Amino acid sequence: MKPGILPAVRLVPLASVLLLGCPPVLPDVPRADSGTTNLSVFKHAHNDYEHTRPLLDALDLSFESVEADVWLDGNDIGVSHNGAPFKGSLRTLYLEPLKQRVQQQGRVNANGRPFFLWLDLKQGDSKLLELIASQLGEYTSILTEFSDDQPATSRAVTVILTGDDAGKKALVSRPSPRPFIRDSNSYSPMDAPSDNKWGAYALNYYAFMQWNGEGTIPAAQQRQLDNLLAGAHQLGRQVRLYGSPETKAWWRVAKAAGVDFIGGDDLAGIDSVMKETP
Repeated sequence: MKPGILPAVRLVPLASVLLLGCPPVLPDVPRADSGTTNLSVFKHAHNDYEHTRPLLDALDLSFESVEADVWLDGNDIGVSHNGAPFKGSLRTLYLEPLKQRVQQQGRVNANGRPFFLWLDLKQGDSKLLELIASQLGEYTSILTEFSDDQPATSRAVTVILTGDDAGKKALVSRPSPRPFIRDSNSYSPMDAPSDNKWGAYALNYYAFMQWNGEGTIPAAQQRQLDNLLAGAHQLGRQVRLYGSPETKAWWRVAKAAGVDFIGGDDLAGIDSVMKETP
């Protein structure tokens, strides 16, 4: 799958670090894009629905990626971090506004860059899975289509399923074509190559990194990051690191290293770093 198709400083509490243990040292992987600019770096709005104007605040800054946590809400799909009360529905907060925007201007962002909608499945309830498949099936005119026997058909919005592992795997096991692809929340250099079911990683930053995003990144941590990205990219997958430091130092390092989705809650801060010239 071509790369183009496809959070506050949020320091992890000491207890969480101890639970995660010492991050594994990844093997060295040659970087195919060494010395070049990674053109597949996208601005990602973590928990986008928490902003004053869900979706719109991110789009005002030309973000190419937003994340919505989804739950079963009766006969609908609710969006929130912890369940009821919900901020709204998936349809009203995201699917309809995106459809209207594409109908008006032929794309989501005026700059023509790809746009990604990450759906974080907070439950694996079979009814929720059916609703996701059904609702997204109503918007196939704007959603990238994935098939088992032919290349993906790129459209204005690419949906990536994250969260509940069994739920997202069940959804991408449905007959193709499908209007979504899934990620994995774990990474191994021995993973199978990317396909039209599994095209990305969403990984806990502190499961691989120890740098807190302040000052200058230590050389060993830079090497660890480079090896993680090179390994994932060789497998044909994009990378998002959640729970990462919310600092300009981290965002600059992530941008230079080629982290595919640079995310956080400070949209203006991320935008300012992405606009910096090398």
